[in-house]
Amino acid sequence: MASGVVPEACADLRPFFTPQGVVIVGARRSPGFGFVLPLSLRKQGWGDRVYLVNPAGGELHGFPLHERIADVPAGPDLAVVIVPAPVVPQALIELGERGIKHAIIESAGFAEIGEGGKALQEEAREAASRYGIRVIGPNCVGVINTANHLHTVEVVEEAFTPGPVAVIAQSGVFGNILLDGLHQKSLFISKAVTLGNRMDVNECEVLDYLHHDPDTGVIMMYLEGAADGRLLKETLERVTRDKPVLVLKSGRTGAGRQATASHTGSMSGEDEIYEAVFRQSGAIRARSLDELVDMARVFATQPLPPGNRLGIVTSSGSLGALATDTAIETGLELPALEPASVEKVRGVAPQWMNVRNPLDVGPSGQFLPAMTAMLEDPNIDMVLSIAVMPFAVFRELLERGISVKNWLGAAPELRELAPQKPLVLCSLGDQGFVSDLDEAIGPDVPVLTSPESAARALAALYRYGAARERRLPAGSREGGRDLH
Repeated sequence: MASGVVPEACADLRPFFTPQGVVIVGARRSPGFGFVLPLSLRKQGWGDRVYLVNPAGGELHGFPLHERIADVPAGPDLAVVIVPAPVVPQALIELGERGIKHAIIESAGFAEIGEGGKALQEEAREAASRYGIRVIGPNCVGVINTANHLHTVEVVEEAFTPGPVAVIAQSGVFGNILLDGLHQKSLFISKAVTLGNRMDVNECEVLDYLHHDPDTGVIMMYLEGAADGRLLKETLERVTRDKPVLVLKSGRTGAGRQATASHTGSMSGEDEIYEAVFRQSGAIRARSLDELVDMARVFATQPLPPGNRLGIVTSSGSLGALATDTAIETGLELPALEPASVEKVRGVAPQWMNVRNPLDVGPSGQFLPAMTAMLEDPNIDMVLSIAVMPFAVFRELLERGISVKNWLGAAPELRELAPQKPLVLCSLGDQGFVSDLDEAIGPDVPVLTSPESAARALAALYRYGAARERRLPAGSREGGRDLH
C-alpha cells in the first residue's frame, strides 16, 4: 500500500494544500470572486494567514488591502490570482520577485477562448517558468483540503467534513457544485483540486500526490482530456495498485469533444483510446455523474469482495429482476444458496415465499432473517439489499412506533455478520422512507436509489479488486483484498 509519505517528486505540490499563508491577488469590494473568500477563510481559521492585494488600498472586511504584491509581509507561500486575464502575466512576475512559488490562477479568458487567449496563456506560462512558479489553472477555482480547512473557493459548511474521497475536476464550477452537494449523498472528501486549463500542474501530478496522501483512500476524477495520454496511463497503472481511481470522462461524442474544447481548451481525443487507457490501467470508468457518485460511495465504505458471487434480497420482485439483469451483464454471478441458508429462511418464511437467489421477501416481514442468511451464506461474496415500502404502510408503521431499524436491522449488527463482504442497500419511493432508512443504516453502508446503479457499483468493486489482485506480488495478494 502507499506509505503516506509524499515523495520528493510530489513535494512541489505540497504548498497548494498546506501553505504557510495565502495571498489573494485581486481581492475586491464588490460581490464576486475575491469578495467573499477572505471572510470564508477567516471563518475556517485562516484569518491570521490571509493577505489581500488591491491597488486601491484601504481595507476589506477588516483586512488591510496591500497596494502591491511587494508590500505583503513575509510568510505566505501560495497566491490566489483573481485579476483580469491581461494582468495575470505581470502579477506572476511580481509574485516571482516577491519569492512566492505557488499560484492558483482563477481568472478566465485564456486558451478556452481561442487564439488570443492561447497567446496570453503562453505569456503567463513563460512568466511563471522564469521564476519557478508552479501554477494550478488558469480558469479554475483551485483547491480544498478538509484536514486544515484550506479552500480557495467558497463552499457550504458541510463540505469541510473530512472523508476518504479525493476529487480531481478539470472544470472549476463543476468541482465547486459537486462539493456543495456530495455531503447530501453522505460522501465526504479529503482534498479537491480543480485544474482548469492546466497551464502547468496536470492531472498526473495530482494523481501522484493523492496516491501518497494518507487522508485519501479513493480518487474521483472528472476529465475532459489528458495533457499527456501515455503519462496518464502510466500514472493510473501506478496509482490503482494501491487506490481506486474512478473516472468520468466527457467528450464521448463529436459534439461533446467540441464542448470541452470551448470550455477548458482541452483536446479530448477519440473516446475509444481513453476507454482502452482506463481499462488497461485499472481505472474504473463511470458513464454518468450519478454513477460516479454511487461508485465512490461504495468504494469509500465497502471492502473488496473475495469473488463475484452476488446475493440479492428484495422486497420487490421486479426491482430484484432489474438488479439481476445488470449484475449478469456486468460480470457478476447469482449462485444458488447453501441448503442450510435455505432451511434457515424457510423456518420463518410464509409458505408462498420462494427461497432462492434473488430472495424476494415481499410483504412477509422477514427482511432481517433473509439478510442474515444471505450475509452468512458461504456461497455469497457480496450482498445487495433492495428495501422498498409503500408510503401508506410506512406511515402506519411509524404511527405504531415501528422504525425502519426494527424492520431491517441496524448496520453495525449486519456488518458484524460478514465484515469481509460488501453490503449495499437500495431504496426508492417516498423520500421520508429513504431518509429514515439512510439514518437507520448509518454511514458505513451506502443507500443508493437505483438497483441497476447499485449492481454496477458492486460489479466495479469486484473488477477493481480482481485486477489489483492480479498485479500484486504473489506474497501480498491475500492482504490486497482489503480496500481500506
